[in-house]
Amino acid sequence: MSEQIYLTSLDDSLRYRVIAQRTLSQETVSVTINVTLLVSANQTNQVALQRLVRDALTHFIPNSEWIFSTLYRDANAVVGYEQVSITASARIPSSQNYNLRERARLASREGLTLSQPNVNYNLPVSQVNRVVHELRGEIVASVLRETEDFDRQTGRKWRIGDIEFGIGGRNEEHTAKGAYRSTGYEDILDPDGEGLSGAERISLVAEVCLRADRAESTQQTFGAAS
Repeated sequence: MSEQIYLTSLDDSLRYRVIAQRTLSQETVSVTINVTLLVSANQTNQVALQRLVRDALTHFIPNSEWIFSTLYRDANAVVGYEQVSITASARIPSSQNYNLRERARLASREGLTLSQPNVNYNLPVSQVNRVVHELRGEIVASVLRETEDFDRQTGRKWRIGDIEFGIGGRNEEHTAKGAYRSTGYEDILDPDGEGLSGAERISLVAEVCLRADRAESTQQTFGAAS
């Protein structure tokens, strides 16, 4: 019995990189602030405590949706009292990001202190994920257009072999979906606002491999006898 095994050469391939970018205005920023209350050790009404905190936060930055961390209670030096500590966070308009330490001091009251406001300028994760999804679509559409150009230029039929998203890049912050984020590289003027707002650039790099049948396929034949 004789078997014929044919080894056909691999497809020709064409590799290149594509980058898609989007620059977004930072219309909002994330703010966190420490809240400390001095309460009676017998105070167990959590709803009432949260109401006090929310009232102070409304005076600090109005019209914001605040989220609270776990509430911690510790004994205080004053007999019969405990110290309650909460970290509150909210996403606020960039126009409200000013003089936060003084505004926190003015919003504080006897027995309740707002302190150490901190600002995170990164765009919301949901917005970044949406943009990365759109950038992937842009890259695929670009590759399909370029494939048609390569067909005309070479007289051969090319197809997408594979696309690897999120490769290489500079020392910038990565997203969970393989894109790169860079902030603070420029300020842009918001035409509908009252001043400057920051910008963040989202970049997605892809390695593209196009494949086409070899112009002249070579094949080797091996015979086996039994």
